[in-house]
Amino acid sequence: MNQGRALDSNQIPNAYDSLAAIVGSYGALYPERNENFTDFLRDETFLQGEAGLVLRPKSSEEVVAIIKEVQNLREKFPAHKDAFSLTLRGGGSGLSGACVPQRGIVLDLTGLNQILDVDLKNRFVRAECGVLLADIYRALDESTLQYAVDPSSSALCTVGGSIATNAAGPSSLKYGTTRRNLAALRFAAADGSVVRAGSLPQKTSMGFSLPDILCGSEGRLGIILEAELRLVNKSEETALIVASFATERGATDFIFALRETGLEPKCIEILDAKSARLVDFTPACPEGGALLMIEFDGTEDEVTLSLSRLESVSGALDFAFARNNSARLGLWAKRKAVSVELKKEFPFRLGEDVAVPLSTLSHAMEYARKCAFEKNVATAIWGHAGDGNLHVNYLLENKERLPVVLELMHTLAHEVTRLGGAMSGEHGLGRLKKSVAKQVLPAEYFDIQSRIKNAFDKTHLFNPALELE
Repeated sequence: MNQGRALDSNQIPNAYDSLAAIVGSYGALYPERNENFTDFLRDETFLQGEAGLVLRPKSSEEVVAIIKEVQNLREKFPAHKDAFSLTLRGGGSGLSGACVPQRGIVLDLTGLNQILDVDLKNRFVRAECGVLLADIYRALDESTLQYAVDPSSSALCTVGGSIATNAAGPSSLKYGTTRRNLAALRFAAADGSVVRAGSLPQKTSMGFSLPDILCGSEGRLGIILEAELRLVNKSEETALIVASFATERGATDFIFALRETGLEPKCIEILDAKSARLVDFTPACPEGGALLMIEFDGTEDEVTLSLSRLESVSGALDFAFARNNSARLGLWAKRKAVSVELKKEFPFRLGEDVAVPLSTLSHAMEYARKCAFEKNVATAIWGHAGDGNLHVNYLLENKERLPVVLELMHTLAHEVTRLGGAMSGEHGLGRLKKSVAKQVLPAEYFDIQSRIKNAFDKTHLFNPALELE
């Protein structure tokens, strides 16, 4: 039997030459030749990866050719499968380390960046995996339709990356996450075959839903080449309300009371006092209190009625209303500025992402803050309160204390799981949380995950650093 040849570490770059030939000199980067090589080894976490090659294809055909040649090299050099593995990368805006490689080859997919079709009659946009969500928004500027998924990283977030992480944002309370807005996709499997999955009609019943399985899989099952995303009507009017509360529990009680009115906000965001007081919000947030940002959209009459009914809900200290677009966008700019201000003061901020039942939201905030205080770690907490998704920001002045934060992540993951929640609401597990997940979730969970992985990618070609065994 042919066992294949062994290579020493100095020979592996030469073995990469056949891959580089597929994308040409423009699309192959090596650590010793390209100054920007390390830009492809990280995301928005503190993690820093290692790789021997970055490939930047510009077409689906090049992606398929790369897969087939990598599999050929794996057969030729079976002792070096790790060197011939593919870590998939979009815009690098992730917060879980999912695109941070441990070894092998980084496949940067941002070169597949064409919007292929905007079908207003059937209400979908078809785009390649490297298209930025912000570019989709711009393509629909003159349309009466919109793509409703709105992660805060939309200027960097790609279609493929958003599907791989099941990206969400403030508007997911009303319009759902990426999974709900994904109609169909084409993906390249580990053997190089290209599969179309899903369909344009909302109603389908055709066995296992492959788009649902690929969505949120963090690039472990296949390479998303293009997708058809559902569009919805743009609203005639949108209004934003900022409300201040004496306590976080008072803010969550207000959300329950709001629900009982039958109103359907587009989003409900919460900021704790630490976060809210970093910028000049009106109304101001009292010490120990919280702010809610509540947005309604619809026709002019629907928005007017929603605002009127909102004012009848008791519990808030004060309200500020923004019905014109300029004022509304100004308030959202302040919300985004919170993260910028935190980075100025705490360069090693680590943003945790959990989701809990709404009835436990204030408890989860206080629990995270209390555990961090006991470790002498400051926090700033905000999130998408309407669907229980919290971002607990652990604030550090130096990276030497990162191990303490990893311990806090583990403690919080246990607690939110006990509450019936999820240890990630929208960022994913990635490399950052996979060891925590192993300690918190049952063995049966990982057994099923491994079976699914092996059904799609039995040789672990894609994103091997994310495997949970």
